[in-house]
Amino acid sequence: MLKGLLGFFADLLQLLRRAAGMPRPATFPVVGVIRSSDAPSLRADVVAGLSVALLAFPMSMAFAMKAGLPVWCGLVGCGVAAFVAPLFSGSANLSAGPTNASAALLLGSFAAPVALSPELRAAALPTLLLMTGLFLLLASWLRLGGFADFVPRTVISAYVAAAALRVIAMQLPAAVGLQSEFSDDTLPEVVWTILVSARKLALGVDLWLAVLTAAAYLAFRRRHGAGKAILVAVTVATIFAALGQNVAANQGSHGDLVHYVGAAAQGPLLRTPDLSLRTFSTLFSPALALAVLVIIEGTANARASALRTGRASDLHQETYGLAMANLACAFTGGMAASGSITRSALNVASGARTALASVFCGAAVLGVALLAGKWVGLVPLSSLAALVIIAEVELANLAVVRIILQSGRQDRAVFLATFATALVAPLDVAIFFGTAVAIAFYLKQTSRPDVVEYDFGETGELRERPAGRASTGISVLHVEGSLHFGATQAFHDHLRRASADPNLKVMVVKFREALHLDANGVLLLRDLAETLRQAGRHLILCEAKPETMAIFVNAGLVEQIGAENVIPWDASNPTAALARAVRRAKALAGGGEAVLRVVTAPHPELPRPASASADDWQI
Repeated sequence: MLKGLLGFFADLLQLLRRAAGMPRPATFPVVGVIRSSDAPSLRADVVAGLSVALLAFPMSMAFAMKAGLPVWCGLVGCGVAAFVAPLFSGSANLSAGPTNASAALLLGSFAAPVALSPELRAAALPTLLLMTGLFLLLASWLRLGGFADFVPRTVISAYVAAAALRVIAMQLPAAVGLQSEFSDDTLPEVVWTILVSARKLALGVDLWLAVLTAAAYLAFRRRHGAGKAILVAVTVATIFAALGQNVAANQGSHGDLVHYVGAAAQGPLLRTPDLSLRTFSTLFSPALALAVLVIIEGTANARASALRTGRASDLHQETYGLAMANLACAFTGGMAASGSITRSALNVASGARTALASVFCGAAVLGVALLAGKWVGLVPLSSLAALVIIAEVELANLAVVRIILQSGRQDRAVFLATFATALVAPLDVAIFFGTAVAIAFYLKQTSRPDVVEYDFGETGELRERPAGRASTGISVLHVEGSLHFGATQAFHDHLRRASADPNLKVMVVKFREALHLDANGVLLLRDLAETLRQAGRHLILCEAKPETMAIFVNAGLVEQIGAENVIPWDASNPTAALARAVRRAKALAGGGEAVLRVVTAPHPELPRPASASADDWQI
């Protein structure tokens, strides 16, 4: 046990040394961007930044509503993230800020009893973002951004589709003018309540403002783009709401006919995260899930922008920028910062040349939020709710869902498992569960190593042994495929059937095509060697490549079986190891001579010939 602990600490020390030697992201790459900028690029960046700000400003308020947070959190998060991220990424490929997916995950993260109201959620937000930023910072330093490739697109699509339904259920009451207590109902419950109250709701102003907003947005988006369409739709709805309120006041009506966003500029600009152990423990899993989502979104969108522009994108540097943006939001009360595909695409389409375009965007959003916050509070709540619902319908991407469901049983199972989990459980749990299901399918596919058994024929030739026929005393097993923990049972079944032969004297196992041997396989071989030894039989391991041989040595298997019975692979002479193994097997079995015709297992999908020779050896 002491030897095992020492080995563990040695491996840990080696891992830390390797991590210390990894190239770190540049600390402040925007300095080089500023030095290389000229007047034309600055003008292009200013225009692009202001264009993106037109889209970012109203959408950030909608994302805050989506996450169940005060709109101030969305405005600050958008401005701070857009300003800070490019300072540390140095890239124009990614526009950072709140996104649909991150807002939906925030909503699920705050489903705990500690955050029932928007104010309590806003109070817990700094700690969540502090932990998320630290996870992202660690991921950028250890260059773990590529792990996002192991989260299948199927899982993300199911998660997004389920999140869209949950958000639509949350926003429908605000869009039609229902009371806020209905926002916690499921989508069928909300729809039923709307149908029951249809006549009453039709007489309200909120419903018609939502319809007006949706109509204005859809009419302007096709010709003028999403950014201008959102701005026009919100402006039109705000003007009509003000006119309706004035008419009602002139007629002597008291109270508000319209539900408004409210004071958007409430709350201090500087926040202090709660550093208590209880809060850290409660928010650990949501923070980790949020960090995973940010990496997935950020790297995917950075790659997409890089393909459109031809500009290189360092994914680890982008992750570093997103980490610093989330840390900045943690101390300013902003929302989580991720990579927005919509704003990133608009940034590129608007002619952004450097990372300064996003800096100008962030400055514009923050300036308007700080100087005109009271005017933001006059936006009708139903207007923003309508925009969120439209965005969710588009985000669900039914065309992609249809492709996934038609691709195969495995994809359908992963999608439906993730989708169902996201509807009934927190969204961070859905991501982990869906990924686990996908990994389980992968392990199942790779858990069936191809094992072909050979023995000596009547003429002494080594050939494939037919099933059910007793061996001539020496059995040679060619193993091909993965031998990880998931394949242990299948490997065990092959070894058990081979060792059950009453004529068996020596078993030779070939490891040249075996991959990913782990402790489970080593323990299985150890037990097999002991079982054979007790029965007066022998085990020989041959064609062990260097990585497999190292496992044999470190695990003490060579010492147990005997060095003469463990024969390494010789790359300079591919057939020598098997020849030595058969020579050793003949000696253990009682001697004699035989012509060994060295054979290998062909691809399992190809027909296996009766024999396939490479070299003849006189044994």
